[in-house]
Amino acid sequence: MTDHKHPAPSGVTIYYWPCSLVLLAPSLLLDRPTSPLCATLRIACRNPYTIEVDGRLLTTRASLVAPRAGRKKMMALNSDLALFYLPIDDPEYAGLKEVLGQDLVVDLPIAMFEHLLPRLRRAMSEVVDAPEIKALVREVVQAITGQHAAEPPAVDPRVTAACQVLDEMPLKDVSLEAVAEKVNLSSSRLRELFKKQTGFTIGEYARWRGVWRAALLWKRGAKLSGLAVEAGFYDMAHVDKAFNEVFGMNPSAVIDPRYVTLVSCE
Repeated sequence: MTDHKHPAPSGVTIYYWPCSLVLLAPSLLLDRPTSPLCATLRIACRNPYTIEVDGRLLTTRASLVAPRAGRKKMMALNSDLALFYLPIDDPEYAGLKEVLGQDLVVDLPIAMFEHLLPRLRRAMSEVVDAPEIKALVREVVQAITGQHAAEPPAVDPRVTAACQVLDEMPLKDVSLEAVAEKVNLSSSRLRELFKKQTGFTIGEYARWRGVWRAALLWKRGAKLSGLAVEAGFYDMAHVDKAFNEVFGMNPSAVIDPRYVTLVSCE
């Protein structure tokens, strides 16, 4: 299947769970400027790709881009590309912060990932289960940092409660103060605790969950025109901005079943 009107003309599989995703596509052609919430790692199992970050044009097979770094475009044609969304303020990914340092983008040697490429290709060609894809993420991070991923800390029940509130609260109603009141914490304490344990701010997590809520509603049969209200966004412009922030694509591209396979790993 080839249709260059879609950013992933040969199809794409997206594995996702709270605050993380792995996107796998034979080709991925993105030309919408975006500044993703998380650090993004891209690995080409085949041909090199070209990415422009903050005015720097890089042709490579592996790169790590800092959170909020402006990506203008990314062209991966027949690259068998794996894209990882990594919240580096989460203790599990803290070693990546040291690798980035003050840089917005780091060119990585593909040799460090060679032993993982067959498994990436497999997850691209067939759906694998959640434990396998999450183990793959941990091994990719270990390949970069040279360290075993830190054991995630026990989840504070107040953070769990805040996530439950955010999962139900319409995005347009979300504020730090509103969530803090519902979990009986001060705003400053919730801000600190939530960021430390999830790697996201309250607002970033809410936008992330809003995107997946919209995708789930679509899979259940909701019309694109009605997703904004049902998923808790202000309007379709708000939906479009959030989807672009996460994927670099508009909503209609992400939820197009002809090209996209969404795999929940929650």
